[in-house]
Amino acid sequence: MVECRLRHFLESKGAISDCQAGFRRHRCTIDQVVKHTQAIKDDFHRKQSSLAMLVYFKAAYDKVWRQVILHKLKKQGIIGKILHWV
Repeated sequence: MVECRLRHFLESKGAISDCQAGFRRHRCTIDQVVKHTQAIKDDFHRKQSSLAMLVYFKAAYDKVWRQVILHKLKKQGIIGKILHWV
């Protein structure tokens, strides 16, 4: 419930890029793969170059600076009990 409210708040403020997926409702990682695959095919048909850079983040959350996340959430207006929960 807290995660859902926090996500909604950040999305309504525009704090989460529309390109981010994987952890958001109705947006999965495979959607991003399909989107990029289609862009590559479109460029191929237009005889244009495409560049893709794939980065694999293993256990990314474990290496994130918690204080930086908390600071950024505060800047977005997240305060009180929900901030302590995070």
